[in-house]
Amino acid sequence: MWKPGSLIAALLALSPAVGVLPPMNAHAGEAPTPREVQVRVERGYNPARIEVREGERVRLTFLRTEYTPCTKEVVFPTLGIREELPPHQPVTVELPPQKVGEVEFHCGMKMSRGKVVVTPHAHEAH
Repeated sequence: MWKPGSLIAALLALSPAVGVLPPMNAHAGEAPTPREVQVRVERGYNPARIEVREGERVRLTFLRTEYTPCTKEVVFPTLGIREELPPHQPVTVELPPQKVGEVEFHCGMKMSRGKVVVTPHAHEAH
């Protein structure tokens, strides 16, 4: 025979195990939102130099406002990324977190060039 409230107590005791209630720290382990950078593609890349911090996630949105065949794609050779850039349609490229250094990108004909410069984290004073 069930006592009043015993079903509720049983459900509350089981809820974390069966996922009925979300954990209190559900957002604690999530990565920060990627930084968004707009890159205009017209006679080159603007900006052509993008500075980010080591390990930072970056989302680049390319907007090609010209019709020259040279800039119809963007290539990140060291990352194995190649994306078509249709005129007047934003194309987003999300870069994985990078180590200190430079990640170059260029058009399909290697005439227009840009780079993502990855800098070390600044040491915080205690």
